[in-house]
Amino acid sequence: MSPTPFAHLLDPARFEGEVDGRPTALYLLRNARGMVVAVTNLGAKVLQIVVPDRDGVLDDVALGYDRLADVITGSPSMGAFVGRYAGRIGGARFTLDGREHKLTPNAGKHCIHGGPRGARHRVFEATQTDAQTLVLRHRFLTAEDDFPGTLDLQLIYRLGDDNALVLEHEAIALDEPGPASFTSHIYFNLDGVGQGQRIDSHVLQVPHASEVLATGVDGIATGGMVSLDGHVHDLRSAQRLGELPDIDLSYPLAPNPPGVSRLCAQLRSEHSGRTLDVWTTEPLLQVYTAGQLGVAEKPDIGKWGVRHRPRSAVCLEPQHFPNAPNCPALPQNNVAPGRPYRGQTVYRFGVS
Repeated sequence: MSPTPFAHLLDPARFEGEVDGRPTALYLLRNARGMVVAVTNLGAKVLQIVVPDRDGVLDDVALGYDRLADVITGSPSMGAFVGRYAGRIGGARFTLDGREHKLTPNAGKHCIHGGPRGARHRVFEATQTDAQTLVLRHRFLTAEDDFPGTLDLQLIYRLGDDNALVLEHEAIALDEPGPASFTSHIYFNLDGVGQGQRIDSHVLQVPHASEVLATGVDGIATGGMVSLDGHVHDLRSAQRLGELPDIDLSYPLAPNPPGVSRLCAQLRSEHSGRTLDVWTTEPLLQVYTAGQLGVAEKPDIGKWGVRHRPRSAVCLEPQHFPNAPNCPALPQNNVAPGRPYRGQTVYRFGVS
């Protein structure tokens, strides 16, 4: 028996507009089991994910906004596809092949998530090829984001009938080489997001990470590693998030053959019974329990008028190594002509 349709799907008409002279829209992906994913081409942001709980009841498990104006003024990372470099780059500068590149700071004196003209803020070209597939494209230019080289990105969102949301990206350098790291910044709450509840009943496991990146002032990666042996955020065994301090840590994953996906995280809610398995080809997982969400003086209002608050979601962000361009000891990901950067992340929903 098919579940009762979800009555609060986002309205595409409320996302029609223009940003930087480019038209914005909202696209709805649907599978045969009633799952729905809503994506706007502004920042390639996933603003709604509707999946069933253990009783077959559909609910929305991704924080987001219900109109374009709030996407523009709200948290820029909310649901975004982040690039061209995820995480913080210390001092908003780095040196590549002997040449210093200065970026635009947007996190104190540092650059975060590609800077103020990164993918979070840009309108992608979008084509919905069928009910379950959305193809988005964007060209990164040095004149706009200060990173070296022209980089063409193709991003595909594909919804499977197994209730898996598959993200596949390919970035191609057209001229000079430069660093790149992309990630999905969806805010998940497996109990549903309509009441603003916390993620305390969620249980998280990151089974194949034995260290986290060491960080210094302002959370900037130093290039060192910290063992998880005896660490409060050792997630090799499942931990209830309500019993842990806030998490904003980078978990390098066990080595994996290039291009091969492996399980990097398992999340489940004791309350709803929903589960989320994350598979990726990327080498690192950023875990963020949204401790800084909604702490600004101006309220951040999401769907249905719900105020976004700290720890009302968890982000599971597969990517490359933050601040690697300034840390020679860390693995580098420089994209050059003839050497594209391809990645895949799968968010597979189920019940227990």
